[in-house]
Amino acid sequence: MRVLLLGKIPPIQGGVSRSTWLAACDFLDAGHSIEVISNADAMDYGFRQMTTASDKELEVFRKRGGVIHNLESVPPHSYIPWSSPFLSQMLGAGIASIRRAAPDVIVGWYLEPYGVAASILGKMFNVPVILRHAGSDIGRLRNVADLGNAYDAFLSEAAAVITGKSAQTDEILREAGVKPHAMFKVKGRALHRSFFEESDDFDLHELADRSEEWFSHYGFDEDLYRKLIEWNRAALDNDEPAIGTYGKIAEVKGTYNIIDAIDSLAGRGVKVSYRALWSATPKRFAHAFRYLSAKKNLRGRSMILPPLAPWRVPAFIKSCQGVAFLENRFPISFHTPQVPREVIACASPLILSGEIYEKVYFGSQLVDRINVLKVEDPQEPAQLEAAIAELLASPELRKCLIHHARALSRILEARTPVADPIVEIAEGLLQNDDRTKAVA
Repeated sequence: MRVLLLGKIPPIQGGVSRSTWLAACDFLDAGHSIEVISNADAMDYGFRQMTTASDKELEVFRKRGGVIHNLESVPPHSYIPWSSPFLSQMLGAGIASIRRAAPDVIVGWYLEPYGVAASILGKMFNVPVILRHAGSDIGRLRNVADLGNAYDAFLSEAAAVITGKSAQTDEILREAGVKPHAMFKVKGRALHRSFFEESDDFDLHELADRSEEWFSHYGFDEDLYRKLIEWNRAALDNDEPAIGTYGKIAEVKGTYNIIDAIDSLAGRGVKVSYRALWSATPKRFAHAFRYLSAKKNLRGRSMILPPLAPWRVPAFIKSCQGVAFLENRFPISFHTPQVPREVIACASPLILSGEIYEKVYFGSQLVDRINVLKVEDPQEPAQLEAAIAELLASPELRKCLIHHARALSRILEARTPVADPIVEIAEGLLQNDDRTKAVA
């Protein structure tokens, strides 16, 4: 089977990029040929992962026969009013790919612009299309009337639409006109092998050095850039236990709550530091860093790095004494982040907001102070400070969390498909099999 996939892949940051990349590898593992069209190299630095010379995964993918076509960058303001012409570029690259070798199926992963481009190409060349949505496309973008009309038209015509098990997404897709036989409710795949390998591949000095050049491309003003570099250098030799966070930053992500909590604890003499991989636009990053750098107790105790490639995330998690995921009051209720599962897989103590404690699919298997530390409301400073302080002060609690997190992860991963279900769904479409074993 020949697959043409349009979507985000590394070095684009985020969970969709990670999942799309792993699915592309799964198609190769299953013996299929695949070409990926992405705008990864055309992304601004605020949306990129920081890569290093030892990040060889994309190169390995190509050596195995996978093809990656990265769109070239178009100089800003090449026309007015300006916006990146990613949709037209995706279509152009897709047309060229199909003329070289016709695919058996076209995949669009995330609706804007990838799913839209995949749908147009499928209609142009009469090729079945598989669409896979996330939370923000059907939960936020679809609420813009002009976008929603387009998305609904393409969703209703797709040969397959892959979704999760949320009743809300089910309702949205039915409202969009997705045919019942075309809707596939699936679980995601198993975590990347790096989450289960012993690794000491987290050299803080090397990453800090690399980040200095990386941050120079962000578009920060010179004063903030210099302050950020000096701030990170001051923390390089700190050996106090680190509480970590990674991913997008925002108030609803608990970014400012964790900063306040660690600053307060450090001010009371608690040995603690903060280590983070922040993903944000330059404006949002600068705002959060100015907030952080105003905390005098955190100078020499906090380091902020860019997001790393997904196969490097496990080493970051394991470098921390505990990792916090404090999403709260998030506007898309069916958003289901994977960070808690990743932290548990690394057998690292997880500090989790009450909202996500209830939301994750394995919430019924979470037990506060046994395999997770629950903070009901991260916006209540005393709750978050108490959880961090207890974790750092109690070796017994830490051992308990590590032991039971490891056991829970074994159960979760044993029940999860080794490969992404999209592979089996695509194979089933070609075999005219309406339902496959990938359907939960």
